[in-house]
Amino acid sequence: MDKITIIIPVYNVEKYLSEAINSTINQSYQNLEIILVDDGSTDSSGKICDDYAKKDTRIKVFHQENKGLSGARNTGLKNATGKYIMFLDSDDRFTLNACKIMYDYIEKTDADYAIGDYINMDEDGTLWENPVFKKNIYHEFKLSIKDYEQSFFIMNSGVWNKIFRKSFLDSLKIEFVERIPAEDAVFTTYCFIKSKNVYYIPEIIYEYRQRYSDSISNSCSKKYFEGINKAYRIIYENFKENDEMGFYRYFYAKSMNYILYKFIDSDRLTKEERIDVLEEMKWFYTLSNELKIPTILKSVQYIIESITKKDYEQVLKYCEILNQVRKMLPKELKEKMSKPNANTYKQIEENAIDTEIARKKEELLKEMKTSNIRILTTEECLQELKKGKSIARFGNGELDLIIGKGLEFQTPNKNLVNRLKEILQSEQNFCMIGIPDEINKFENLTEESENFWVNYMYQTRSIWLQYLNMNMQYCPSSLSRIYIRRKDHINCGKYFSMIKDIWKNRNVIICETSDTKTGVGNDLLSECKSVRRIICPIENTFDYYDTILTKLRQESKDTIILTILGPIATVLAYDLAKEGYQALDLGHLDTEYALYKKISKKDIQEDSNEKYKNQIESIIK
Repeated sequence: MDKITIIIPVYNVEKYLSEAINSTINQSYQNLEIILVDDGSTDSSGKICDDYAKKDTRIKVFHQENKGLSGARNTGLKNATGKYIMFLDSDDRFTLNACKIMYDYIEKTDADYAIGDYINMDEDGTLWENPVFKKNIYHEFKLSIKDYEQSFFIMNSGVWNKIFRKSFLDSLKIEFVERIPAEDAVFTTYCFIKSKNVYYIPEIIYEYRQRYSDSISNSCSKKYFEGINKAYRIIYENFKENDEMGFYRYFYAKSMNYILYKFIDSDRLTKEERIDVLEEMKWFYTLSNELKIPTILKSVQYIIESITKKDYEQVLKYCEILNQVRKMLPKELKEKMSKPNANTYKQIEENAIDTEIARKKEELLKEMKTSNIRILTTEECLQELKKGKSIARFGNGELDLIIGKGLEFQTPNKNLVNRLKEILQSEQNFCMIGIPDEINKFENLTEESENFWVNYMYQTRSIWLQYLNMNMQYCPSSLSRIYIRRKDHINCGKYFSMIKDIWKNRNVIICETSDTKTGVGNDLLSECKSVRRIICPIENTFDYYDTILTKLRQESKDTIILTILGPIATVLAYDLAKEGYQALDLGHLDTEYALYKKISKKDIQEDSNEKYKNQIESIIK
């Protein structure tokens, strides 16, 4: 019979310690090494450990300065000599045959580790009516990280209802992360990710004491949440680096609800500390949208949405309401409320994420962390335009031309390509250059738009970097796409107002094609002093570039020139700005504004069409 090492971390548990130790020395399986790690106890726990060691030679006691639960377990691991490792918390109990059941099973299955069922008990030791894993649902089976229906529910975070093969743990070079809560979850999830053989046996082997009054998990101070934040970051990175985000979504759903209710229930946080915690964990809560995780209650959805928007005052209002409600609920209902239900997990399965997209995005985000590309915000850029600056924008179409691809309406043209390269690499202060801010971040994008930009940047980001001038401060080319692709429209009204304010009481001339009709049928240009138009050919417009430029040079310098001509507009705005004009390359703006105002071009009245015709100053052919 092989030796099993049982590791018991001990800290100020004199009330429960003897009960825990007795549950090990009285095991039906006797070939045990029982390691008691007194982690700087200030009560009689250390003496109790020494007294038991005098009575039973299988017991080894280690006294150390306080290192926390993880530090005590690590001491146990370093000194363990058994073929197998089990853990017992010093306020819990093993069932009488726990070690024999687990030993027989891990031997039979040759598992990396095995998991047993457990049952909760009250603080006084009274067992709850049912075990955690119901026998009529969960039978003996092999777990798989590809199986979310059963394996996820059995792969609980605790180390104490499991038996580990020591050689497996040694191969991982794993230890517990010290001084954080949720250290079990970090340990067990990493083991699960790296394991090949994990089995579940439906026998109750552990009795878990619910200490509502003074357990670490209920003393939810700011320090507790700082530790949880660190733990959840480690777990997230482990799943991500091992390409197991599919399984992580289920773990996340459970964790998000669990820690959010810890935050809601905590009475130990000041308002300022609560806001600090929300800011530090914003990355975690905003994953719910990225991972397509539904919330259990509508109120939780409101909280997550408010966190994402950094509306922390609103978050605290919602939390206070839920806090008061939960104080009136029995503990069983509170616990049920904080766990995702079957319908939640079903929705997670139905709303699968594209793991390939997720992988690409994570790679790009790593690169973006060290980005030296400076890009103004939309609001900063609009403020510069209000001061009289010009803008020439680059998007995927302009880059396609640069790398030798043609566009539907513009065949490759060597002169056009050279001009685009020149402008993108220029170092000047007369014209702002717009580039996709997705070079630096994926923020506030619809799912469809984000998927496009992740795939696009995965292919082209390195090419963009070859052409950009690191001495320049760019602005976002999405300046004219501030509505359709955005998930959150909260600032759209402000941005459109700022844009309209640029040409308020100004003379405007629009250089566009016949199918654009910028501002026709809406009030985008209603506050302009005057509006005139030059209509250009739709296809291969660059062939007419000199004619268009000559025509626009006849305008006075106080006239704003809007260029709506695709890649040609980029060059045109730049050249006009160089000569002292304010030229704005704002293609797509009219479409975005019409959708924002819920106006269709089909709704345009005849008088608007007539007004449009009267604004046409010339047609270039």
